[in-house]
This record gives sequence, C-alpha cells and structure tokens, in this order.
Amino acid sequence: MRTPHATTGPVAVADAGEPADGLPVLLGGARARQVDATTCGSAVLVMLAATGDPALAQWLETGQLPAGPRPPEVPHEDVPGGAAERFAAAQQRVKAATGRRALGPLPWPAGLGTPPWTAAREARFPGVRYRVRPVDDTTEDGATVLGLVEAANRRGHPVPLYTGGDVRGGLAHAVPRHVVLAVPPPSGAAVPGTLRIYEPSRGSVLTVPSADLLGRTEPLRALGGWTHVVAALLPVPA
Repeated sequence: MRTPHATTGPVAVADAGEPADGLPVLLGGARARQVDATTCGSAVLVMLAATGDPALAQWLETGQLPAGPRPPEVPHEDVPGGAAERFAAAQQRVKAATGRRALGPLPWPAGLGTPPWTAAREARFPGVRYRVRPVDDTTEDGATVLGLVEAANRRGHPVPLYTGGDVRGGLAHAVPRHVVLAVPPPSGAAVPGTLRIYEPSRGSVLTVPSADLLGRTEPLRALGGWTHVVAALLPVPA
C-alpha cells in the first residue's frame, strides 16, 4: 500500500488537495472497496490488519508472501486475478471469522454483516487489542469518545467506527449499519480536531472535522451516507 507522505494507514495516493469524494485508496493499483453490501466491516478489518502487518500488505499489493507466518486474512489456496481479487478474498475470510461464535456457540447471519463484538475480537494491530465503546454524539461522552479516537490516530492506531441513523428513520436505522476506519494522519501532518476516515464503499479517505460528527442531523459521505457514529472499537494495550 502506498501513501502520499510515507505514513502508515490505509492510503490515499493523491496529495494535491482532497476532492469532494475523498482521496482514493489503492491496493496494487486497484481501488480498495468492499466486495459487497455485507463486507464493509470485513474490508475495514483487512485494512486495519494490513496497516500493521507488512506481510499482509505485501500480499494484497503483489500476491507474494515473505517468509514467516501466514497472516490469517490470507487464504490457503491461490487467489487468481489481481489485487482487487485478493482484497475480496481477504474480506470473505475475515467475514467468515467474525461470523463464528457470534451468538454464543452460534454463527452470525451472513446477511447482517459484522457485529461489533466479533469485530473487536478479530481486529488485530501490533501492541493493542480492541474493545467496543458505544457513541452518543449528542452527549459529552460522545465528544469524549471521538477525542479518544483522534488521540489513538495520533499514536498511529487506526480505529474502526460503526455508523448508522437514528430512530427518526425507524428502528432498523438506529442500529449499526456500516463500518468505516479512522486512520492515522500522515507523519507531521496532523490537523487537531480532524479525523481521516477510510470509507470502504467508496474506497476513499475523507477528512472530517471532529465537531461535524457531533449532534448531526444530515447524512455524511465519510460515514457511508449515514448520520451518526454509533460505536467505536478503541485500542487498549494488549
């Protein structure tokens, strides 16, 4: 994966200002998009792992694995095609992992995407594990959580965010509906009070003032067209 400023994180390759749809994220020349409507969480977890695992990043980019343990996101069988097919295969492998033992011994329904608790269980990044923290963007606690997300990014830790609507759109809108990834800023280029968010349905990184995520009433591109951040997977020391 390549970055405009040789930083860690899912990576936009353009650096001459940010277009309205964000900076494109490329893997081996292919746009890094979720493979279907149920794999936003899987795409985010693959990008999170690849940020901290050079072996996985190399395989996604080139199809080659260096010597050493095989990353769990890499299938054991060959994946024909290019980077887009490898990213899709890794997403499906992660989706299978997050679906196991999601409801006690029972699997999670495949059509419902990725539940936050198994995403936290499967999320991997060096030196940390992840825990689920609900977010209410109308409260002081919600602002505190978003501050913790920004602080984690400044330390170099990506943070998965679950997004959704609210009860005004019906009960189905008030539960987590989509997953995005708050990614670390380029080295030396952090802007206080902002988050850089990888949105997997677009395969882009968008920069958003943190204040714009508080008390929202309108959908936001960076949240996948949803209105609220409803949960964060915060990193804690492993």
